Amino acid sequence: MSRVGVPGAPAARSDVLFLAAARAATTAEEVREVWRQAKAAGQPQWYLDQVAAVGRGKPGARPAGLSAGAA
Repeated sequence: MSRVGVPGAPAARSDVLFLAAARAATTAEEVREVWRQAKAAGQPQWYLDQVAAVGRGKPGARPAGLSAGAA
């Protein structure tokens, strides 16, 4: 998961790296961190929604209706 913020990562594929990092995460909190990094990188809302959806299936996910933007 730490590869998301690695300098020299190909900029054109950063969206793929964020989604892959979210899928590789073991907890919802790790996915939230990936979501925050993706948001800071300027990813569009539809993409942030995909990252958040991955987090909903991870241990520690917030119950439906309590989400604060990320997983």
